[in-house]
Amino acid sequence: MTQLLNLTAAQGTGYGARTIRLADGNSLSLAAGPRAACEPAPGENGVPDDYAGPFTSLEVYLFPGLDAPAGADWRTEVDTAVLVAAHITAKIDGRLFLTVPVDAVRALIEAHGGEDPDRN
Repeated sequence: MTQLLNLTAAQGTGYGARTIRLADGNSLSLAAGPRAACEPAPGENGVPDDYAGPFTSLEVYLFPGLDAPAGADWRTEVDTAVLVAAHITAKIDGRLFLTVPVDAVRALIEAHGGEDPDRN
C-alpha cells in the first residue's frame, strides 16, 4: 500500500517533507515542491513557482537502516557531509537522493512491506 506516496506525488509537500514509516519498521522522508529536488521542479523551465503536482520524481531521504536499491534511479545521492560542513543542516545519519522516480520509490516501499497504516 502506498497511499502517502500517492498523495505526495499528486499534491507535493509544499516547503516541507512527509515522513513515511514502513511495515518493516524503516522510515523514509519525501519532498516535492519549491526548493526540493523533484520533477517537474517548481520555478524552473517554465513551471510556476506555486506548482503543486503531480510530480514524476521526488527528493528522498532514507533514514538509517534503509538502503537504496542498486540502479540508475538512485544514482543521484547527495554527500551529506558537504551539507553539514556548509551549515545547511545538522548531522545527518541517513542518505539523501535527488529526483528519484515515483515508481522507484513505490518499489522500495513495497519491498519493505508497504506503508505501515498504524504508524503513519
